Amino acid sequence: MPQRHTAFAVPGRRFAARGLALALLFAALPAANAVTAPAAAVRHYRIAAGIPLDDALRALARRGGIQLLYAPQLTAGRHTVALEGNFTAADALARLLRDSGLTADAVNADTYVLRRMGPAPVAAGQPVRPLPRAPLENVPVPLLAVEVTGTHLRRTAMENASPLTVIDRRQIEHSGYQTLFELLRAQPGIRVNNAPVALSDSALYQANGLSGATGAAAVDLHGLGATATLFLVDGQRMAGYGLSQGEFSLVNDLESIPLALVERVEVLRDGASAIYGSDAMAGVVNIILRKRFEGVALDGNTGVSSRGDASQRRGTVSLGTAFGHGGHVMLSGDYLDRSPLLGSARRWARNDGDGGDGIYYFDGGQIGYANTGDSCTQTALDGPCTNLTGPLTSLQTELQSRSLLAHVDHPIGSLEAYADLRWNMVRQHQQTGPATEQLRVFTPATGSSRVVNYAFSDVGPIRDATQSRSTQLSAGLRGHPGDWQWDLRLDDQHNAGTDRVRGLLRTSVLDQALADGSYRPGGRNDPTLLAALSPELLRTGRTSQSGFSLRADGPLAQWRLGEVGLAAGIEGYREQLDDQPDPLLIANDVFQFQPPYVRRGDRWISAAYVEMESPLAKGLTANIAARADHSNGFGWAFSPRLGLKWDVSDSVSLRGTLARGYRAPTLPELDRPQALLPTGVRVEVPDALLPCIGARPSGGGYSRCTLRLDSVSNPQLQPERSRSLTFGVVLAPTPALGIALDLYQVDRRHEIRALPVSYALDHPDAYPELFRRDDQGVLYAFDQQLVNLGKTTVRSVDLDVRYRLDTARLGSLSFNLGVDWLARLRRQIEPAATPEPYDGYADQPKATALAGVEWSYGDWVSTANLRYTGRYAYQASANSPLVCPDELRAVGHCSTPAFTLLDLNLEYGGFARWRVGINVHNVLDHRPQYYGRSSLAYSPSFDDVVGRYVLLSVHYQR
Repeated sequence: MPQRHTAFAVPGRRFAARGLALALLFAALPAANAVTAPAAAVRHYRIAAGIPLDDALRALARRGGIQLLYAPQLTAGRHTVALEGNFTAADALARLLRDSGLTADAVNADTYVLRRMGPAPVAAGQPVRPLPRAPLENVPVPLLAVEVTGTHLRRTAMENASPLTVIDRRQIEHSGYQTLFELLRAQPGIRVNNAPVALSDSALYQANGLSGATGAAAVDLHGLGATATLFLVDGQRMAGYGLSQGEFSLVNDLESIPLALVERVEVLRDGASAIYGSDAMAGVVNIILRKRFEGVALDGNTGVSSRGDASQRRGTVSLGTAFGHGGHVMLSGDYLDRSPLLGSARRWARNDGDGGDGIYYFDGGQIGYANTGDSCTQTALDGPCTNLTGPLTSLQTELQSRSLLAHVDHPIGSLEAYADLRWNMVRQHQQTGPATEQLRVFTPATGSSRVVNYAFSDVGPIRDATQSRSTQLSAGLRGHPGDWQWDLRLDDQHNAGTDRVRGLLRTSVLDQALADGSYRPGGRNDPTLLAALSPELLRTGRTSQSGFSLRADGPLAQWRLGEVGLAAGIEGYREQLDDQPDPLLIANDVFQFQPPYVRRGDRWISAAYVEMESPLAKGLTANIAARADHSNGFGWAFSPRLGLKWDVSDSVSLRGTLARGYRAPTLPELDRPQALLPTGVRVEVPDALLPCIGARPSGGGYSRCTLRLDSVSNPQLQPERSRSLTFGVVLAPTPALGIALDLYQVDRRHEIRALPVSYALDHPDAYPELFRRDDQGVLYAFDQQLVNLGKTTVRSVDLDVRYRLDTARLGSLSFNLGVDWLARLRRQIEPAATPEPYDGYADQPKATALAGVEWSYGDWVSTANLRYTGRYAYQASANSPLVCPDELRAVGHCSTPAFTLLDLNLEYGGFARWRVGINVHNVLDHRPQYYGRSSLAYSPSFDDVVGRYVLLSVHYQR
C-alpha cells in the first residue's frame, strides 16, 4: 500500500439511496458525451525545453497519474526536450525520454521503471543469446527519496510505522473547498476548536467574546484541544495567532494559509514529540506549499448558493521559470472574496437566538451559557417579545483574503541555496443582535416593579471586524555529500491581529444615563449619547517566532539485512507574545464575565534530536527516535519513541508505535489565568477555614462565604505529559486494493488547567499561599492559578480503504473510504475523581467518515464525495451540570441526529491549455438540525449553513 490518501465523505443513514443515485448520474455524464473509449487516457502535456529532467518527470507523473521509479543518478545533469501536445501517459513519457539515453519499462498500467538503454539492437539474422529471466521483485531498484511527515529520514517506502493521511493537490481541487479550515474539518477524527464565526452564540460572546481568538480557524486531532496538535508549514513550526484563545492558549489560524497555494496536506495521527517537540501529543498536520512549477497558470472560480446568496470569487496566478545554471523561481498570488450570510437568509435560523434570560455555568473549567427561556427580549418597556438575535447573527463571515507566495533556489557550486516568502492578510466582518441588559422597571401607580430583558436596538447590532496579517520568511542552504544530505534553515514568522467591536455597552455611561433619565428605553435618544454608550473597542495582538534548524541524514551503516539510516539535528527559536485588550475592558467598564488583561511573553526554546531506522530481521524494521527540548519557561523535556513495521508478506504488514510526548506551557499560561469573579461570589467553604466574609452555616461542615476570585501566575507550572500507542495492519491483497486499520490511544496527564475552587478549598494544605485573609484573619479572597492537575484518555479506531480499477474501454475508477470511530474520550478534572465520558456527547460524535468515488475517462474526471457525521448527545459530558431541558426531551431533541452531505464535481480538460469544472456542494440541500445548545440552531463544528452551493472553476496553463 504505497500511500494513504484520505477521501472526502462516506454514505450516511439518511438520503443514501437518493445520494447514490445522484452520484452515479453525475459520474456518468462523461460517458454520455463519449463516442469511442480510448485504450488509455489522453491528456494535454506542455513541458518546456531545458529544465531538469527530474522536475519534468515529476510534472509528467502528476499530470498523467502514473508512478515513476528510478535512481536519482539516472537523471542527474540531464535536461528535457520540449514536449507539447495531447498524448497518453506512456507516449508522453517516451517522447520526454527521447535522446536522453533512458527508457521506461512498464510494470503495470500506471507504474514505470526507468533504466539506461542497453546496447544497440543486433543485426537481422544474427543469433541472440537469451539472458536469464529474473523476477521483478528481486531486482534492486533504488528509488527517488521522498521526505515524509513523521520522520526526519528520507524514505523510499511511503508506508512507515506511523499512520499517515495525505490529501494531495488533486483531491484538494476536486473537493471544492475554498479554505484549509473547511478541508481539514471535513476529515474523519478532526475536530474544530475555534470557529471564525465567534458571534454564533450571542449571549456567550457578549459576556466573554473579547477574550477569545476571534476570526481564527483552528482544528485538532482526537478532540484533545488546540494545544495538542502541532501545525507545520513546509516542515517548520507555525507561529500562533496574534489574539490568544480565551487568554489561555495560542491557536494556529488556518485562514492564513491559502488553500489554492497548498500542494498537499499530510496528517500524522500519532504522538510525535520525539520528532517535532512540543504540542505534537495528538499528532501533526504538515502543510506543504507549492514550489515547483514551470510556465504560467491562472485559476479562477466563482460560486453562489441555490438561493442566490453567499457568493464568492477567487483568483490565483502562478509564474515559474528556470534561470541561471540550474536555478528556479516561482511566484504565486491569490485573492478570495466571500460575501456574508445572516440568519435572516435561512428559515431555520430566523427564530434562533437568545430569546430570554439565561444562566452562566462552569463545566470542566470552561464557561458555558444556557438560555432558560424564562422571559423574552423586548425593544420597548411595554413592547412585545421580539427576536433580533437570530436574523441579525452571521452564519458566515464576510471575508477578504490576499496572499503572496514566493520561492527561489539556485545551486552554488556543490550546494543549493533557497528562500521562501509567505504573506497573507485576512479581513473578516461579522455581527449579532443588539446588546441586552436586564432593566428593573418601577410602576408608581401600583408600587410594583418588574424586570425587562431589554435589547438596545437603537445602538445597533454588535459588529465585529478582525484583521490578521501573517508573514513568514525562510532562507537556507543544503548540500548532498555522497549519500548524505544536510540542511541549514533560518526562519522568521510574525502574526499581527486586531479586533474592533461596536455595540457592547459601557457600564459607567449606561448607569449614569439611566439614573439621570437621559436614556429613554424604547424612545428616541441623542446620537451623541448612543456613541458614548457604545464606543469602539480595540484589541491588538502580536506573535513572532524566529529561529534556526540544522539537520543531516543519510546511511549510517550497511549490514546483511539492509541499510541503517540516521538523522540528527538541532534547532532553536524565540517566541514572543503581546496581547493588548482595550483599556475599557481592562477597567471592567464594559461587562465581560472574565475581564481580560495585558498578556506579554518572551522565551527561547532549543532542542536536539536523533532518529535511527534499522532492519532487525527479514521484513522487520525498527525506528527509534529521541528528542530533548529546553525552554526558559519550564526547563528540560525528554521524549522517546519506538516504531516497528513488520512486512509479514508482500500483501500484509503490521505496524505500531510507542511514544512519550509533552506540551510546554504556552506564553499566556506562563502568565496567569483569567480572574473568574473579581467582584465576589458565594462559595461553600469548609468550616475549618473560617472565619470568612458573610459566613452562614450550610450543614455538613461547610458554610457559605462571599469570596473574591482573583488569579496569580504559577512559577512551578510544568509541561503536560502523554503516552501514545498505535497498532495497525495494512493489507494489499492486490495492486489495486489497499486497506489500513489502525488503533490509537493517547493518555495525557499533568494537564494544565485552572485550579478548581472546590478542590482547593477541600485541600487547603496543598495551596496555602492562595488563600487571602485580612489583618483579623478573615478569609476574603482566593487566588486561582493554573496547575498540573487533570488527565485525559482518548482511544479511536481508523479505517482507510483505497481501490482503483483501470479498464481499457471505460477509463479508471478509484474509491476511497476513511472512517474514524471515537471509542473513548475520558477526562478527569482533579485527582481521585471519576473520569467523565465525553465521547458521543456535544460536538464529539463517535463516528465520522468520508468516502469518495472518482471516474477518469479521457479528458473527463467526475467525483462524488460523501461526508458523514454521527449523532451526539445534548450534554457536554455524562455528568454535565447542564442537562437536556424538559421541553427538548418532550419532543425527542436530546441528541443531534446523524447526517450526510453529498458533493459532486465534474471536470473537463480536453481544451488545449484549459481545464473547466463545476462543483456542487451539499447537493441534497441538507439543513442543520442541532440540539447541542439551546441558544444555537446549528453546530459550528460540523454543519453546512449555506446549503446547496454551485461553484464554477477554470484553469489555464502554458
